[in-house]
Amino acid sequence: MANDVKYGLSASIFTNHLDEVFRYMNEMEAGMIRINGESTGIEFQAPFGGLKASSSHSRELGKAAIEFFTSIKTITVKP
Repeated sequence: MANDVKYGLSASIFTNHLDEVFRYMNEMEAGMIRINGESTGIEFQAPFGGLKASSSHSRELGKAAIEFFTSIKTITVKP
């Protein structure tokens, strides 16, 4: 259901189940993914950008700024 939208900037999930974390990371269609953290306020050095209609299909900030034609997911996990 989460992927059944035209946007894909940021996504977040709160869970203690690592199997669900890995499934979510692989299947979620979002440019920035956070595990056990809010979907806003990404770190300054992390690549910023989304997928689908939430994106210019590029990334800003960090090393990813020069990797214009790649698709990158930024994922953070809080214990």
